Amino acid sequence: MVAARTRRVTRGFTLIELLVVIAIMSLVIGSATFAFSLFSSHWQRRNDGFGRELGQLQRIELVSEALEDTLPWAVRDPSGKIGFYFLGRDEGLTLVSGSPIFTPGRPAVIRLFRESESTDRWRLVYEEAPLQDVALREANQTLPFKHRLVVASGIVGLKFRYFGWTNIGEQTASQEGFGTLTPRWSESYDGIERGLHPDRIGITLGQDETVFMVPQRAAVALNRMADDV
Repeated sequence: MVAARTRRVTRGFTLIELLVVIAIMSLVIGSATFAFSLFSSHWQRRNDGFGRELGQLQRIELVSEALEDTLPWAVRDPSGKIGFYFLGRDEGLTLVSGSPIFTPGRPAVIRLFRESESTDRWRLVYEEAPLQDVALREANQTLPFKHRLVVASGIVGLKFRYFGWTNIGEQTASQEGFGTLTPRWSESYDGIERGLHPDRIGITLGQDETVFMVPQRAAVALNRMADDV
């Protein structure tokens, strides 16, 4: 009896099936590439934004250190009146700091002010004039502002205000129990006219206000000046 032979037939891909598979794979790879490109662009924008926010935060921290080390620097105005080198307005301020950004460890005059960027936006600018080679004696003295730093930009509603006594007489009367007045906020503060520094400096950046504490060294320095006379 002759054994029946079984013939196995091996079936491969047809050309049409192969082309369909290649087309599907091309679509999958193209979609994946497009999705990865979108993800990369989004991640880069997020990363750039994070870097900008971190840099701005670091610069504000440096400004905070400079403001919170305000020095009671005695100067004379054109009329001969002696007071302290501090001038604050709603658009900015000027003072002497013991912790400036560019020349740390040495006193410098710093000014912090708003600068127009567009119709409704501002940038916060810091400038510094080192005092190691300058004798600051006059309130209106011209100073060499050698350093400039843009602290923040694109700000809506940037303004300054100051919390403190109207003059040293009010402060003294209150401390001795004779006065009823208290420190208050104002949009300007002149260290020569008031004979003091403000207690606090408020800077509005957009919807938020940051308040910086100012060391109360002016009254002590004024008392020392009076004792020396």
